[in-house]
Amino acid sequence: MRTTYFASILSVTLFTVTALFFSRFSLAADGDIEAFIAKVRTVSYDCPDASLLSELDATLAKESLTGNQRFALSTARTHFLICRGKHEEALKTLLGSIEQPNIDTTSYAFASAIYQIGFIYDTKENPARCQFYERAKSLSSPIKHSDIFTSASLAIITYCSETDSTAERLGKMFNVLDRYSDKGSPGELAHIRNSIGLVYGSLGQHALAAEQYIKAHELGLQVYKGSNKVSILISAIVSLAACGQTDEAYKRILELGQLNQEIGNSYTNFLYQYSLQLYYRKQRDFNKLSYYLPQFKNALSEVSNSFYQSLYEWHATELCLFKNNIPCVENYLNSMKENESIIPPKFRENLDYLSFNLSLYIALNDLEGAKVALAAYTKLVNEKQKENQSSAKILGAANLYNKIHDLEFEIERTERLRKNTLFAAIAIVLLLIAGLGFYLRKRHLAAKSIDPATQLLNAQTSISRINKLDTPEDGRAIAIAIFDLSNFRELNRKIGSTKSDYVLREIAKTLQHVVRGSDILGRFGPEQFILCLHNIDEISARTFLERVQTALDNTFEEELSTGDVKVQSNMSIFITSEKLSNLNDILDEMLMSFNISNR
Repeated sequence: MRTTYFASILSVTLFTVTALFFSRFSLAADGDIEAFIAKVRTVSYDCPDASLLSELDATLAKESLTGNQRFALSTARTHFLICRGKHEEALKTLLGSIEQPNIDTTSYAFASAIYQIGFIYDTKENPARCQFYERAKSLSSPIKHSDIFTSASLAIITYCSETDSTAERLGKMFNVLDRYSDKGSPGELAHIRNSIGLVYGSLGQHALAAEQYIKAHELGLQVYKGSNKVSILISAIVSLAACGQTDEAYKRILELGQLNQEIGNSYTNFLYQYSLQLYYRKQRDFNKLSYYLPQFKNALSEVSNSFYQSLYEWHATELCLFKNNIPCVENYLNSMKENESIIPPKFRENLDYLSFNLSLYIALNDLEGAKVALAAYTKLVNEKQKENQSSAKILGAANLYNKIHDLEFEIERTERLRKNTLFAAIAIVLLLIAGLGFYLRKRHLAAKSIDPATQLLNAQTSISRINKLDTPEDGRAIAIAIFDLSNFRELNRKIGSTKSDYVLREIAKTLQHVVRGSDILGRFGPEQFILCLHNIDEISARTFLERVQTALDNTFEEELSTGDVKVQSNMSIFITSEKLSNLNDILDEMLMSFNISNR
């Protein structure tokens, strides 16, 4: 029985030890998974480190993952796919994963999945994007999942604020930029600048859009990794080409090519080929376009995006037109007629595409089709002209929201683009009024501090400045001297009683010539002047003040030929090595010394 008892005890002990061992092992493994989830997570406006993808796939293959861990890793993987241009594959995964039961809907992974769906719908110009952006914003906050909150908020301002005017949307953008300008990371600032560029682009202000894109690109280079280094640069190239800055566009294409060599993945190569064929089509250089278009087609096979496929077919048909390949033109036009829904909405708002569409009908001698195409082209031209007429007001109003340091630069740019507009005039008038007000106030304050007769500081200003002096350095002192003109009335009689102000001005000039620029010199009383020296040793101070008094007494020495009249002054000196704390009492005592001397 005792043997059975001990065997039972041993069995329980072994079971407990084994359970604890596997429990700790499980906790350690779980901790490793959570650490990897944190490692692979990337903010919404950047791309993940491509070197982590193989490790991510290996981790997803583990059967021990919990439902939420698998969901978080799967959402991180779709982020990789989006950055590689595989939007269709990412969307299919995301739509399936968010419908799984028992998923933590408060987690970062869930908010990220919702935002990613909105982003993919955004690239397709699907109106459902706003629904997912709004949901992503509601799942986050400036504190919780802040990157998703910022990205979703900017997307809502850009695409989903139907009740807001363009000026109000730009104003909100600049307010977001203002909040992040001091403490925001380069990645956040790049994201905001990129969004502002999108709004400018929607206005047809491609030069302003390109400027924002380039600023965003240069900020992003500081922190972005992988294909995200070129995602904004391609937007800048498109805008530069659209506004006719072809030299700058080609320069940026060369930069894109260099980045493509450094990064070396299929998506960056696709963007590089896309920029080349876009540039040469815009330049109407069909020989170069013919050379680069097949390379673009090969690169296109690595991404899944119907918009770029439509773009390739457009540009390929442009070559058919150039080569007068009529059957090719007929095939393209027939396919468009059979399924008009495959034409991206952006094409219908693009003058280049509508011009190309008109050329198709002309090449086929289809008069009726040409009339319809011409009407569509003319309608869009008229709409663009109306937009351009009002864009100056929109830009002017938006710039009023811009509190950052380049506000004046943006206003000046708007003024150059749309001269003599109402908002530009108001901005200029306000600046002038503010400047004039500042100048007049400065003059008023200066006049209040100056004695009108001598043009020296008045007593109040002199005392105020002396009171503000710091404690002297070791071995140095503050020296104050008051000069009292004891024969001022006699001077007036000799020079002329009507010239008392002249006498004071000449004495003031003498003092100004002798004192240093850092000294405080002012008129203290009707017949008195005050001088303060700061950070000076005591012996030098006494010598200097005696020299000042000598110069003062010799003010009219050259002017009075008779030589029988000279300025006679008394001087009272106070010297201390400490900070002044009772200046009024000190000055009273110095004035009292004059009364004692006179008596």
